[in-house]
Amino acid sequence: MPQGVQLVDPFRDILTGILPLFLLLAYMVPVYNMVGLIVQEKDSKAKESMRMMGMTDLPYWLSWFVYYTIINTLISTFAFAILSINVFTNSSYGYVWLYLWLYGMAIFG
Repeated sequence: MPQGVQLVDPFRDILTGILPLFLLLAYMVPVYNMVGLIVQEKDSKAKESMRMMGMTDLPYWLSWFVYYTIINTLISTFAFAILSINVFTNSSYGYVWLYLWLYGMAIFG
């Protein structure tokens, strides 16, 4: 009994192993950098001096959240631009970008 033709796509096989590593590395570098900046700021005691001047914790941590959100948006846009060339050609571009952006925010959390 004849069956349908199955296409062998080596690009898909290679991509299934490399894409998660690519995404992990793309999003982990800014997180690593931000943690280093927070530790450096704690070492310089800048947060304590701002607290003595009357700043609460909410604006302090909100500033770090906004900083990472901007970085995450840039990384998500670049990763989306690279992956939309050959990888996600038949997918909804809005959903793919949103998925990448939410993945970056989850790593931040």
